[in-house]
Amino acid sequence: MKYADAMAANPEVINSLRQLGLNQYEAKAYYALANFGVHTAGELAERSELPRPRIYDVLTELQDKGFVLIQHGRPVKYAALPIGEAVKTLKKQRQNSLVEELKKMEELSSSLSSKIKTQTAPTPSMDEAIWTLRGREAIYSKIASMISAAKKHVLIATDEQGWRRKQEIHGKELEKAAKRGASVTVIAPVAKPQLSQALHLPKELPSRIVMADDQALVFLSPKDAKEDEETALWLKNPHFVETLKQTLKKD
Repeated sequence: MKYADAMAANPEVINSLRQLGLNQYEAKAYYALANFGVHTAGELAERSELPRPRIYDVLTELQDKGFVLIQHGRPVKYAALPIGEAVKTLKKQRQNSLVEELKKMEELSSSLSSKIKTQTAPTPSMDEAIWTLRGREAIYSKIASMISAAKKHVLIATDEQGWRRKQEIHGKELEKAAKRGASVTVIAPVAKPQLSQALHLPKELPSRIVMADDQALVFLSPKDAKEDEETALWLKNPHFVETLKQTLKKD
């Protein structure tokens, strides 16, 4: 079977390989090796219809990414690793890269914290305004900040799925808040919140809400919204929060 025929029989393969992170030349070279076996660089360039001056760079990249094996000799020969092995190697590389990137972000955060003094003291504009948050990660970061700062009370009103998610993500923060002496109230249609020292009201409300001391966060998006479409309002107003808290407990 010719390379062009193999490509015609599986036109989606190159696109799938590119989604894994290979460029066009790398995808074509790997596909040729996987389909037709061991090749020299020159043979592979001809087989995969790639520019001969580029083939060594392409093969070096494929080796670095864990997609090919090299047999040193005269001439040097190349073979494709099974795609399952290649993907495992690629995943491990990505995981290591992500760990390093996150570590660097933490280091930058610590460095910038001493140089950038963000205003955190209450101001009239912050107390009176209602702020919009978009994206589940941004919303959950705000919830984490609210719970961590809570000294008096935390109230979470949500559905069963939402409570499972919040318990998984914010469970430790809620436990710490309770140990600090903050009262924790969970309003959710679950048999037991699995959270020590929490007041549980087993009912479901039409809105999903998180309150902590004088802060309130109200979800606007539907329960089945995609992560990047999740939207919420956040405000800091002790009178509003107290009124809302009493209303929720009575309903």
